[in-house]
Amino acid sequence: METPRLVELIDAHKRAYGVSESELARRIGVTRQNLHLWRTHGLRGLPARTTLDGMAAELRLPYAQVLEAALCDSGYLDAT
Repeated sequence: METPRLVELIDAHKRAYGVSESELARRIGVTRQNLHLWRTHGLRGLPARTTLDGMAAELRLPYAQVLEAALCDSGYLDAT
């Protein structure tokens, strides 16, 4: 099974819970512009642990799943 990209995890959460991009960004501790850059240009590096922790909590996903998606998106891990 292919690892979901981080943006796909974010979009699934937004659809399921009706959260705006701005509100989701605030809840996970990044700017709306960061989310936009991740969507349009991908991850250029691995987000901070605190950002990934916040994202996992907000998206209601295991930290390992969010970390794996981020590692794949930033090129540190090959998608399986």
